[in-house]
Amino acid sequence: MKTTLLPSLLASALFLTTASAPAAPPADPRPKLAIVVVEILQQQHGAFTDFDRLDLAFQQVARERHWPVVIAAERFAANTAEHETELRIFNRPLREEARNDLTFRGWMTLTVQGVKHDLGIVTYVSYPRPGQSTDEVLERVFLGAANAAADRIEPLLFPKAGAAPKP
Repeated sequence: MKTTLLPSLLASALFLTTASAPAAPPADPRPKLAIVVVEILQQQHGAFTDFDRLDLAFQQVARERHWPVVIAAERFAANTAEHETELRIFNRPLREEARNDLTFRGWMTLTVQGVKHDLGIVTYVSYPRPGQSTDEVLERVFLGAANAAADRIEPLLFPKAGAAPKP
């Protein structure tokens, strides 16, 4: 009696667990904008890198500007598949060009449905306040660079009806 009851109890418990399991969330219907960052890996110090800061900055810019895309950032690696819509950033280390400023420079290309657009070198200069935390300064630099890039990206990625894209 005990041996026939135990398998039936296990089977019913398994059935109830699978029946009550939540369904997988639906896939996001928005198109994906892949942001591929090409950077010098030997110069990264610390757990939070330029790649991470660029990812967060572009996520914030996309939210603030209400872009109808999902941002998917990845580091450049060998055999990276090309994406239908991709922003590729050839990132340079931050520089202090004049006393107390930080300059971001990165060459960017945008591929939209297989058509490649050269955005040139995107530059953003930040002048930190004395006593400002390093994290706050770096967040401001990368957010400024993402906004500068977004100004060049938006006309190509989201053309207005009837407007021809600029070469």
